[in-house]
Amino acid sequence: MLHLKHPPTGQSLEVNQFWLRDHCRCGECLNLETNQRRFDLLDLPANVHALSQNYCYETDQLQVEWSDGHLSSYEFDFIFASQRDQVISRMSKSTSLTAWNRSIILQNERHLRYSLLQLVTSDKEVKSVITSLIRYGIVFINDVAPNPTMTELALRRLFPLMKTFFGEMWTFSDKKDHADTAYTKLYLGSHTDNTYFCDAAGLQALHCIEHSGGDGGENFFVDGLYVVHELRRRHPAAFNLLSRVLVPGEYIEKGEHHFHMAPIIQLDPLTGELIQLRLNVYDRAVFNTLPQSDMADFYASLRLLLEIVRDSEHQWNLKLLPGTIVLFDNWRVLHGREAYTGRRTMTGAYVQRTDFLSKARVLGIIE
Repeated sequence: MLHLKHPPTGQSLEVNQFWLRDHCRCGECLNLETNQRRFDLLDLPANVHALSQNYCYETDQLQVEWSDGHLSSYEFDFIFASQRDQVISRMSKSTSLTAWNRSIILQNERHLRYSLLQLVTSDKEVKSVITSLIRYGIVFINDVAPNPTMTELALRRLFPLMKTFFGEMWTFSDKKDHADTAYTKLYLGSHTDNTYFCDAAGLQALHCIEHSGGDGGENFFVDGLYVVHELRRRHPAAFNLLSRVLVPGEYIEKGEHHFHMAPIIQLDPLTGELIQLRLNVYDRAVFNTLPQSDMADFYASLRLLLEIVRDSEHQWNLKLLPGTIVLFDNWRVLHGREAYTGRRTMTGAYVQRTDFLSKARVLGIIE
């Protein structure tokens, strides 16, 4: 370990010497155009160590002479900001998330609605939409002509679209184009999509472009962040179990067979906060990841979670009408719909999680 001290502030820190050598930011070690390292770890001697270190008051930098003959200069702010505790602290402060139930979201609904005209003409509006998506996990875009073309135009103003076997843009009704309950008129309980994908869509967009000759089909949304907080508070043992047990999801139709296993509740390994709620009772595959002696605890825990999800106080019910796109975080917000009659046609798309978060970082919304 190397003991570092910042003379102007008195801050001190011990760092691993190999880590410090590995993080030299000079042009020989780091491609300053691509921000990629120029060397392989094996290019550094395993026993590389500092021969000397000096603090330069004029540049406020630490200068280190290394045993491999290299000379590095470091900004103290960079070294201190790169430590685990600082990263965790910034992660917890960088995003202001509002966990919501029905009453909370209704009080904040004005922050969730945007017009297509403003979105198309204002970069500031784009940032505002994505800020709301990060904070609440759901937004609405109004004044969109009820057809797939205008729906796609609105969405591509924000993000590139994710291509799956459903396509980039997809349109569905009760015509059974795919082996999915969404392609029926049946009730569809609160769920997240793509639990059978290795990387479930980060965002999902839905736009009702037609509902004629019938009724029903009201949509409902539940904040998984709020639900998981409630489960952790009320039933910590169930929360812990659902955070570690692998649950298989599967999708099968002609020419497609998708399968993936992951916990229903996925937590950030650094902060312990929710990363993804992966909950879909319809797409569950044969559950074979636990011994039979542990099944009772699992099912009891899952029932506790589902009871919180289905609590009417946690469920935001509304009717999606032609002209309004709903865009929501598929890793956080659960969605469902009532059964319906008549002809109802929806169009929509997915957005990859990495594209969603990349845009948020570029705009300075998250770190």
